Amino acid sequence: MPDLRCAAVVLAAGASTRLGQPKQLLRIDGESLLRRTARLAVEAGGSPVVVVLGFKADEMRAELDSLPVAAVLNPGWPEGMGASLRAGMEAIRASDPQPQAVLVLVCDQPRLTAGHLRSLLSRHSGTQGKVAITASVYAGRAGVPAVFSAGLFPQLLLSSGDRGAKDLIRAHAGAVQGIPWPEGELDLDRPEDLSTIER
Repeated sequence: MPDLRCAAVVLAAGASTRLGQPKQLLRIDGESLLRRTARLAVEAGGSPVVVVLGFKADEMRAELDSLPVAAVLNPGWPEGMGASLRAGMEAIRASDPQPQAVLVLVCDQPRLTAGHLRSLLSRHSGTQGKVAITASVYAGRAGVPAVFSAGLFPQLLLSSGDRGAKDLIRAHAGAVQGIPWPEGELDLDRPEDLSTIER
């Protein structure tokens, strides 16, 4: 486990309108993407791990049974991902002791591994104080999963609407170190994307 006290926020509140079904409940090897993402955050060393729910929250919460995570309901989930990030960060702010960093994840990246998350945490830990953000790099840009130092918590707490982690990464481009992760190019937004996890 990296020498870094890092919390994790899994953003899982959306309704997946473009996909036509809740992407959180899509299954890989019998495990939902929601449970899989939360489990990987735990395995990588995130503590605490906060999962932000909204759409069909009760059904989603059942997927987290027996995992050492905290489920947080974001009643404002229709506003967008930024509102869910704010809800997650408010839960992190209430944790004791306060983490030194937070790992932000989404649950529509089916090729995510605990190994990649550990690489992000390890790299961030090794350069602590020198970079504000350690992000995954795919499709020519930096994005999530990404680790944000505690100095950025106030800005994460200001997230709203659809303005969230990616905007913050862009705003602090000079303080971002990236880890190549070409597998991140695959996400699940449209029905035709489903064939990629069926293969």
